[in-house]
Order: sequence, then C-alpha cells, then structure tokens
Amino acid sequence: MNACTHELIVRQRATPILVLAIEPQPGLHVYRQPEELLTSADLYVWRLGHHSGHAIAKFEYPGDADDAAWAIRDLADWTKTADEIRAELDGDTVRDALEQSPGIFLSALRKADAA
Repeated sequence: MNACTHELIVRQRATPILVLAIEPQPGLHVYRQPEELLTSADLYVWRLGHHSGHAIAKFEYPGDADDAAWAIRDLADWTKTADEIRAELDGDTVRDALEQSPGIFLSALRKADAA
C-alpha cells in the first residue's frame, strides 16, 4: 500500500485541497476528509476516492474504506481518468458493489445522464 499526497475536487473551493492518502488499490485512495469540509455532526470522516480527486463513498472507519476499495477493484481500471470510467461503468454498478459496506455511496454520474 502506497502513501501519497492526494488533491481533492471540492466544488465550493477555488483552491485545491491536499490530503495524505493511501492507495489500497491502483487508482483508489483512502483519506480522512479535512476538518474544514466536515460538519460538526459528521461521523463519516473517511473517504474512498478516485485518483482524480472525486470521492466515491464515505465511511466512519478507514478500514471500512479500505475494504470497499477491495470490493470495487475489479469493476474498472481505476487508473483511468474519471471520464473514461464514467463512459464504461454505470454509477449504479459501483453503488450495488458497495451495498454491503457500512459506508455511504456518494452520487455518481450515470452513463444515461451523460448522454
């Protein structure tokens, strides 16, 4: 497992936010959401994200995010760009693969929505 600096895609911020992340699967990162992006009541502080900076799901514990990376590892080549993955993989498929995880799937663009 590699540790790296990971740049987040945050719509409400003009400047990039960098976090320390691990890469449990190629192209997938697990990281703690920065405090400035959390609400005081948010228990789901760990994220599973794509290397592009887009978050996929959120979790209460880092181990759960790591397990989720294993659960979706074979759905796509996660080292591709987000647009390439969206063209090949429906967000519902990812959500379904994460259904048994204790996390919360974050919405994703579906292929039908992109057309």
